[in-house]
Amino acid sequence: MGTTPDWPRKYPPLLAMLVALVIAVFVMPSALNLPQTNPEQTLEFAPVPPEDDDPPPPADGSLASLGLASSPGFAADEGQGPGQLPIPLEPDEILTKTPSTKRCVGDPPRQTEDPLSPPCVAFFDGDNFGETYQGVNAEEIRILFYIEGFTTYLTRSQGNESTPDQQMFDLWEPPADDEHVIVRVLRVWQRYFADRYQTYRRVPHFYVYFSGSDSSPEARRGDAIANFNAVEPFAVLNYARENADAYLETMARRGVLNFGSYLGRSESFFNQYPRMIWGYYPSLEQQARQYASFVCQKVVPHPVSFSGNNDHGEPRRLGIVYTTDEGQPQLRRYKDEVVRLIRACGGDIVAEGTFPSAGYAQDNRYPPRYAMATMVDFRDKGVTTILWPGGLETQQSRAAAQLNYYPEWIISGDQIIEGTSNNQLQDQEAWQHAWVVTNVVKEVGLDDSLCFQAYREADPNAPRTDAQDACNFYNDLRQLFIGIQVAGPRLGPTSIYRGFQAIPEIPSNDPRVPACFYLPDDYTCIKDAAAWWWDPTGQAPGGTGPGCWRLGDHGQRYLADGWPEGDVLTMRQPDNPCGGYVAPRIINPNPPSPENI
Repeated sequence: MGTTPDWPRKYPPLLAMLVALVIAVFVMPSALNLPQTNPEQTLEFAPVPPEDDDPPPPADGSLASLGLASSPGFAADEGQGPGQLPIPLEPDEILTKTPSTKRCVGDPPRQTEDPLSPPCVAFFDGDNFGETYQGVNAEEIRILFYIEGFTTYLTRSQGNESTPDQQMFDLWEPPADDEHVIVRVLRVWQRYFADRYQTYRRVPHFYVYFSGSDSSPEARRGDAIANFNAVEPFAVLNYARENADAYLETMARRGVLNFGSYLGRSESFFNQYPRMIWGYYPSLEQQARQYASFVCQKVVPHPVSFSGNNDHGEPRRLGIVYTTDEGQPQLRRYKDEVVRLIRACGGDIVAEGTFPSAGYAQDNRYPPRYAMATMVDFRDKGVTTILWPGGLETQQSRAAAQLNYYPEWIISGDQIIEGTSNNQLQDQEAWQHAWVVTNVVKEVGLDDSLCFQAYREADPNAPRTDAQDACNFYNDLRQLFIGIQVAGPRLGPTSIYRGFQAIPEIPSNDPRVPACFYLPDDYTCIKDAAAWWWDPTGQAPGGTGPGCWRLGDHGQRYLADGWPEGDVLTMRQPDNPCGGYVAPRIINPNPPSPENI
């Protein structure tokens, strides 16, 4: 299996400068201290801005139409072939220029070592057209990071680090000795993306703002207004945990592009501000198609094959468990879409069960009577196969095991339920009959990850203890800088949209990266998924204790409706490796409330 996409040889050279993107997991640290403040803000809204002024490129999607070919001095540098050493930059140089000559790698050349980085644009010394959009001029591109404040980051390179309160940091200013870990790692990324990606003689200019303890919609809008007035950014990367949409919408109304993961959002969410909101993870509808297509192709037409009951060879009878957690309404919407698609392909769902909260490896607020009632009902109705459309919890498998009832489990991943340590808390005898359909790519440990290698290239002395924080930003930053590169010198929402639209629809041939392309009026990248099976005796790379998700078909990824023929077990091989994906383990220590006992 190769590591370089084959579309550069299948498509014209100019079109081959476009690229699919990688998904990786974004995990924010746990909040430990949340003091209460109530900053007063003046709220206002600006009208939705018009599209950028540059004329839209022709619909053929070629890079010539994006202004690249018309710039004198745009050419590939024959002297920057694969394997050459990087052009060194002193720390202060990155703040004054981005080099015209880029170090490209691979054959055919691409921008970085990442298999799905853009095909090489090695040299540019032409007209970048100056101020093409707000936050953009001939010298810089202003990019703002909105970070959740009042959070303690544990055991980083400078110990336990608490975020500043309602402070803005300009990363073109000299660093302080006691800078927060997030500021430190973003300085490294500012250098890396300026050095390796083509930004047409503009320098990325990063700003970081840490919010206060007030996470109300009013406070988020107030932060957005103040941030916009202070920076007037071209793009913002928004990492608020609660009421993030209030900040996003305020920025979008002012013409600021928003990049981020946005898991579980519907297609209508992205289309409410066309060309202003971009996400790595698939839309809710796209993810439902991926999961349902696996069930419809690999489960529904075939008899029972991997349960722990004496029912192999019998027709499958489906049950479904889902959460009623009011704090996660997207999971209920997701379940409804999954049920619609599975019933449309002939899946017969004969029983349903619910659980009250999602996202916790252990939640002591609720005694497990609900799980036992569900499993008794499923067993009595002859359910052979349980569908689970997202939302981590661990009581269902424990209840099933207490009944000596071992059905098949088909889980939909949500970047939390795939975590190794979370699944070690499931009943292992029950869980050895579980598969998960996931957007997560193959990971074999931090040191071997594409993100960590890029991070260490930019700063060979960067502490490993800070690297996971750095990797939380990598995919979002890569999507943004790919957009900047494929947009060409006339940077704006229209040119980014047309550049992304021109990426060809090609499956992934590398389990480390997803198929990533954009359909019309589509603003999310991931278009495929993988399937993993739980091995209670396996050992995850870098993990502690037994149990791991083994990568079915060695992590091969499939587009919706493109799964290989045959039953689920056709994807299970004895040498499937354990994955190294890490997700947070969240435990709610609250005892059960009296009314629930």
